[in-house]
Amino acid sequence: MYDTIVIGNDLSSLVAAAVISHHGKKTALLSESDVKHVYSDFGYTFNIDPLPLTGFGPAQICSRLLEDLGIPVAEYSGLQLLNPGLQIILSDHRVDCFHRREELLNDMEREFPDQRDEIRKLYSSVLKISNLVEQRITEKPYIYPTNINEFFSLLKGIPVILKERYSLSRRFKSIAKNSSLTRVFEAERAILSNSSNNRNSPFTISSSYALSLPLRGLYHHVGGNEVLMGLLKSAFEASGGHLIKNCSVMRINVGKEIDVDVSIPDTLSQIRGRYLIASTKWEKLRLLLLSGRKFRRMERRLKLVRSAYYPFTLHMGILERCIPEKMATYVAIVIDQDRPVMDDNLVFVEISARDCKERAPAGKRALSATIFLKESPLVLTNDELKEVSQVVFCALEKFLPFLRENLDFLNIGMSIEFSRKCQELVNHKYAMQSDSFFGISSISNKTPIRNVFMTGGMLLAGLGFQGEIVSGINAAKLVISKERDRHG
Repeated sequence: MYDTIVIGNDLSSLVAAAVISHHGKKTALLSESDVKHVYSDFGYTFNIDPLPLTGFGPAQICSRLLEDLGIPVAEYSGLQLLNPGLQIILSDHRVDCFHRREELLNDMEREFPDQRDEIRKLYSSVLKISNLVEQRITEKPYIYPTNINEFFSLLKGIPVILKERYSLSRRFKSIAKNSSLTRVFEAERAILSNSSNNRNSPFTISSSYALSLPLRGLYHHVGGNEVLMGLLKSAFEASGGHLIKNCSVMRINVGKEIDVDVSIPDTLSQIRGRYLIASTKWEKLRLLLLSGRKFRRMERRLKLVRSAYYPFTLHMGILERCIPEKMATYVAIVIDQDRPVMDDNLVFVEISARDCKERAPAGKRALSATIFLKESPLVLTNDELKEVSQVVFCALEKFLPFLRENLDFLNIGMSIEFSRKCQELVNHKYAMQSDSFFGISSISNKTPIRNVFMTGGMLLAGLGFQGEIVSGINAAKLVISKERDRHG
């Protein structure tokens, strides 16, 4: 008998399980695979989800989570603040998104001197809005008010938000006359937010927050993201959590208590708990849980958010000598500056740190190149994905002209296999049928059933990487609050 059963393979599920277990509640985490968050081959190690890490600055949400779980700073000392955090490459421009505001603005003005005033006014509005969002995440991570006092507190910030949103709209109309500058902002939002760009309203609160993230800090772990996942798993198990890997959930019965039939190799078991948290990324979610009559309303709410773009990543190992001296860890390459970036027009590159022996042999670097597709790799054929791989490679060659002769490792077949295998782990770009006021969240962690909750990055897609963390924390807090009420 467990207090809580969590089902999911993703980061959000692990966060929810770790937080609940840390609060002394008996917790089981059911993971239907044992896929690591890194892929290793030929001496190279690649992050399955190579997108930037955010929220690890002082007092920011991810740092506070690790602190709350009792994970010492020394344990994740390989986490590096990047400056610049991101480079955006167009045929005629290169913008470095520096960590310091004045450096970032100066670099953008150097590339686009005619838009100097518009750029500065734009970032003034961006930072005002993002400060309000950051404050909200810090104080009330669930974003929306849960009682009358919180509602009136939120109302105080709405006039500022409305004023700055209007200002953003005006600035964007002026900036939109310059297609290259427009592509820069589109690329930045595409990388740092998991909310798909709304072309009719491109500067939502969500996109403003994404543009502020390089100034708040983009991070990269030298040893790969699996190090951070390992720390969370260790914290979960050290607090008494039970991790069940490589299982298959066969049936869920929801009542006063939760019964889950689980097939573990050579064994069929029934696990019982008071609460259930299920990830929105769990592939059996609709089949085994939401198909019930009681969940029809939840099913309708989830349909408001759909996966609009799916990541496909090509993994390669290259010799150090072909890397430009000032190449950043994260690079966004815009193939054609006259087309929107999400029209198969953006290649995102992550490259391992220099002399990082954990990820590449001496004198070599691990490079991941990601493109966002309108159809999932799960439904595309091998031939179609090989064609996509050629597009990605050609875009890289324009940026790295000596790539071909310095290529040490490339296995397109394995890249295709891993991109399919890991769709349940990585974040898609999510589109909402109708934008919420904040443009950050349209779905609560709550379901119509009092002891069943959801978690997953799509619930807070506008927060990007941090959306997964916050969603997991919110689901855990709901369970902890219920338990507190139960015990009086």
